[in-house]
Amino acid sequence: MYKKYIVLALGLAIVVASCQNKKKETQTVAASADSTQTPKNLTYKVAGTLPHDTAAYTEGFELYGAKIYEGTGTYENSFISIADTATGKVEKRFPLKDKSIYGEGISILNNQLFQLTYQNHIAYVYDVKDLNKVVGTFKWPYEGWGMTNDGKNLYVSVGSSIIYKLDPKSFAVAGQIQVTDDLGTVDQLNELEYADGFIYVNKWQTTKILKVDPVSGKVVGTIDCFGLLSNYAPDYTPKSDDSVLNGIAWDKKHQLLYVTGKNWPLIFKLKLD
Repeated sequence: MYKKYIVLALGLAIVVASCQNKKKETQTVAASADSTQTPKNLTYKVAGTLPHDTAAYTEGFELYGAKIYEGTGTYENSFISIADTATGKVEKRFPLKDKSIYGEGISILNNQLFQLTYQNHIAYVYDVKDLNKVVGTFKWPYEGWGMTNDGKNLYVSVGSSIIYKLDPKSFAVAGQIQVTDDLGTVDQLNELEYADGFIYVNKWQTTKILKVDPVSGKVVGTIDCFGLLSNYAPDYTPKSDDSVLNGIAWDKKHQLLYVTGKNWPLIFKLKLD
């Protein structure tokens, strides 16, 4: 995921974007790019850790029931796994059968698991009770990066400063969120997680998770996970420069953010202060 898109938002603008069929117009959620309000630094405590599969090149991360669902990437080794929230142990793994497909973000909504792909311009739909078989597909005109949902709509990132709001039945674009902070637009938006009315976003190749207001698109808070891995796994050697933070899951019951990274040995449970 190295391709960059730069989108400039000037004032309170309505951005018209073409979606899959290049004909349907959608309205962007307007955001002010010249706001002087600096995002709040959000502090946290590590409430616990779980082991994480170091073979997992994390692209999507979500809690569903008492399980952790994870979508992974790379060609030849993309899979979806299910792990126990009590132990972190992987119980099931479902490899993508087509080795030319690069798996990306996932989200579970209405008893279906949705899975993006990187540059294959296709999204898969599974019955969450049986991930062995694809039950539907959708075309997607952009790259696929991160995905989440608010209980009604899907949200997708593509590596730019835009988060797309999608209808889960048709995959049609229903709106867009232009993400900005006090310095302007924020690009390289990657893994997503919706929690208590906000979208938490991992900014690719950084240690930061951004808390985004989905109505205004403004970054209202920043969680810096710098030092997590080195403090809790000092003997771990990253597999590559891409072994970075990229996994956010919300535990609503216990009000915890589960975070991990690509090929990381640990999952962290963060309690926000």
